Amino acid sequence: MSAPGPKRGKKSKQKPTGLALELQAAKVSVPSADSPAKIEYLAASALAQGRYRHPVFSAHVGHREPPADVVFAGVCNDKYAPGLEGLILSLLSVYPSMKCKFIVYHDSELSAFSRQRLLDLYPYFDFRARMTDRFKVTLGEHGNHKRVGLLGYLSLEALEVEGASHVVILDTDLLVLGDISPLWSGNKIKAVPDIGAKPFGILSAKTGKMVINSGVLSFPASELGPATVKRRDEVLAALENWDDPDIERFADQRFWNAFLSERDVQLLPQNFNCVKTLLEDYFPDVLGTVAILHITGPKPWFDFANETLVSSEEKAQARGAGGRWPIAFGLWTQRYVRLLLEARLGAFVRESKPVFDQLRGSLGSRPVALVGNGPSINKTDLTAFSRYEKVVFNWFVNFAGWDEFKPDHLIVASHMIFGGWFTARPQLPPEYLQALTSHAHKPRLWFPYYFKHYVEGLEELKDYAKSYIFFEKPFKEQIAKRGTVELDLEKPLIDSNTGVITAGMPLAVLMGAKNIVLAGCDSNYTSTQGSYFYASDKHASATTRAETLTATWAAGGEGLYGYSVALRALHERGIELFDATIDGKLDMLPKLSIEQVRKLGS
Repeated sequence: MSAPGPKRGKKSKQKPTGLALELQAAKVSVPSADSPAKIEYLAASALAQGRYRHPVFSAHVGHREPPADVVFAGVCNDKYAPGLEGLILSLLSVYPSMKCKFIVYHDSELSAFSRQRLLDLYPYFDFRARMTDRFKVTLGEHGNHKRVGLLGYLSLEALEVEGASHVVILDTDLLVLGDISPLWSGNKIKAVPDIGAKPFGILSAKTGKMVINSGVLSFPASELGPATVKRRDEVLAALENWDDPDIERFADQRFWNAFLSERDVQLLPQNFNCVKTLLEDYFPDVLGTVAILHITGPKPWFDFANETLVSSEEKAQARGAGGRWPIAFGLWTQRYVRLLLEARLGAFVRESKPVFDQLRGSLGSRPVALVGNGPSINKTDLTAFSRYEKVVFNWFVNFAGWDEFKPDHLIVASHMIFGGWFTARPQLPPEYLQALTSHAHKPRLWFPYYFKHYVEGLEELKDYAKSYIFFEKPFKEQIAKRGTVELDLEKPLIDSNTGVITAGMPLAVLMGAKNIVLAGCDSNYTSTQGSYFYASDKHASATTRAETLTATWAAGGEGLYGYSVALRALHERGIELFDATIDGKLDMLPKLSIEQVRKLGS
């Protein structure tokens, strides 16, 4: 194709053409580029001029696995990694034996941790780091420009892939619901019209071609190679001068429309790239024919994403979008959570089996001590627990008598120590590692399985026995909602507002405990200050907000409720739960004095 012409100078006095001329003739001011009024006007103009086409949905019942020489490609960063997880899991649910290469182009914002999580799900990912500063494209105030940025242009790199029968470019906010083999059939470029905001597609006033959505593109081998790459670079260099109001609000999609405007493109039915708004606002009855659902705009995973990646405003937008488009959001969430749980929990159970088999029923008649971090520890004679299996939590590493007490297990269940839920860059505070490794005694360490790759790579912990619990978003549930506690370590654990219940009690049950005794579980927080047996400046990680902490542990709060639920659940298993915390608030539990603690362990 011929490349767009040279860029005009700023003082060029070109006569208005196309839509601009019509607007001028009608004496109508052009709405701002990204306003709903502008989008409405573009749609109205297309209708008035006959530049529109209705969407086509076509029932497709074929099924052809992608051959080994089909290459998939996409662009991703940490923010969109859950979307890529959902995409690959949904692909595998349709093609379980698929082993095609999937190239993921990324910049510095896709962490090694995120990449390893993805490889756990699909070992045929091929991650390729690329710089985005080579794309000399002006990004304006359009919402799409801000959301996609230059990162989206990395999809252009896919045209350089060699040796593939087809290169299929997929956005990371897609959910595959059925067979998509037309994408690797035939010898033509495949694309799908961009239809969603309105129930019709627009033919560009500039090219007369349908505006396509760049979320799903397929290139056969004949449309790849040096000549294609040369044409790509020519179009990209002149993109600033590609004057087409129908696509100006898009980022990389603007390029793809310009690039494909003079190619022979086969437009596939809308069911191979169905935008959520088109499905729910206009054609809900075609859901059964949809092979690819496209979750444009706010994403379902924003609701559980780490706060360093998704702002509170974006989280709120995602919740609002979930209410506005419940079918698409519900379908994505249900598929993602089910498929991810199946993959991750299955791997967790397989990997944990040797340790769980070793610990199962290992206590004999010994009781278990679950020792919290409350201020009462400073006035508790912990020598009374010398014959117990001793389990401690989180920042107990600050205990000065660690090497005398010799805990058997340290459970680090708090997500805050690592950087928050669903963090893509987990990191234990240096102060934490220093405090732990300064002790001679080395207990078995327990961490959320989510952090396994990070933990296993820590040189400081290479001499410790390390085990894992399954406690992570988006699977974790609150005890106040479920009304029960999970006591099976092979299941997703329930958030009970304290690691003592969440993870300590299931561990005790696994080891065959008949008696569990609590110490240091004060549960009487009035603020975040003075909540621990150690000075607050030694707590080198984030803490729960003061108002949340006090509400959780107030009378009638979720924290105390959790202990009531745990007491009942343990009793049903024939396990006794006692509290030896000095001046604690757990009045629902039977109490033991330190003398009674010694006697129980003798």
